Amino acid sequence: MVSMYKDHLDVYVQGLDCNIWHKAYNSKWHEWESLSGNAKARYDPVVISRSAKTRTLDVFIVGFDHCIYHRKWQNGWAKDWTKIATGCLGPPAVVSRDQDKFIELAYIGTDHSLKHKRLEENQTWTPAGTDTFDWGGKYIYNRGSACSWNADHVSFFFIGMDSKCYEKRWVRGIEGWNDFELPGIWTIPPRALSQYKNEQKITVYGLNEESKLFYCGRTGPADSAAWNHTIFQDGIYAKEIPEPVSFGDTGERIDVFVVGLDSSVYQKTWTKSTGWQALRRIGGNILSAPRVVSWGDSSVTRYDLFSLGRDFSMWHLFSNDGEKWLPGNAAWESLGGKMGTMAGGKV
Repeated sequence: MVSMYKDHLDVYVQGLDCNIWHKAYNSKWHEWESLSGNAKARYDPVVISRSAKTRTLDVFIVGFDHCIYHRKWQNGWAKDWTKIATGCLGPPAVVSRDQDKFIELAYIGTDHSLKHKRLEENQTWTPAGTDTFDWGGKYIYNRGSACSWNADHVSFFFIGMDSKCYEKRWVRGIEGWNDFELPGIWTIPPRALSQYKNEQKITVYGLNEESKLFYCGRTGPADSAAWNHTIFQDGIYAKEIPEPVSFGDTGERIDVFVVGLDSSVYQKTWTKSTGWQALRRIGGNILSAPRVVSWGDSSVTRYDLFSLGRDFSMWHLFSNDGEKWLPGNAAWESLGGKMGTMAGGKV
């Protein structure tokens, strides 16, 4: 799910029929619509919103042929899906940078090596066609994560066969893509968050071998020694990917949502003034990791939280302060639909 601008949300899911389904919020929720066209999705879709200025959405799916397909919305949907890569093992990690001029994409190939592709400013892919740059390596999970703090930086994170998390980093002024290793043992794919561009702060979240939530963090384009490693001791969780989000655009709050062994969603909050706070249970009875989107800018702060319920439909909560969950006393509301996976989103 993405928020292109104030009072607008777009939610994308892989349905039980393997089609891509879309539901929009624009002051009210609209009906589900199918976007699949000639493509069926093997996994949940990956969606990015380039900016409120361009109001452009990019949706990426992996078909049953292990190929990546791309479709763009800008004042209307592109006619159909475009095949941009082959031999893909799982959903790609995608991020836009430099005021939406470029899109960087990386994924694990069916040979378990890391592949890379870029959408250039002229809106053509490099390499052309379905070719990719092969970054090599051997990776264990079929998905990773990506983030960018400004026009001068991109980081991708994937888990190696040794259960270590590896970063592939590009920083303007430093030649090429460089490799770094994060501390800790990672038992699920990572989730990265670029919190505040002026501080160049990144945090990456995972679960360790004891199923405890932890994160690695750094500030600025330093070397791998700058990564810190913090393990939280207040819970043991289901093997689902944590979902971090930054509230607003001030960089003063982070919330991380995880799934407990009781299938409920739990919230861990950090603020600049208090540090990490006690864990909070916010309920639910879900099948896979929740997804959350922040509307945050200087004029509005709101979270919308989505999960796949035991009835395979979409369930939803929202909060205007990150503390009180609505529509009422943390009672989840059903948005209907029939999903096969977690709601699609940026990874």
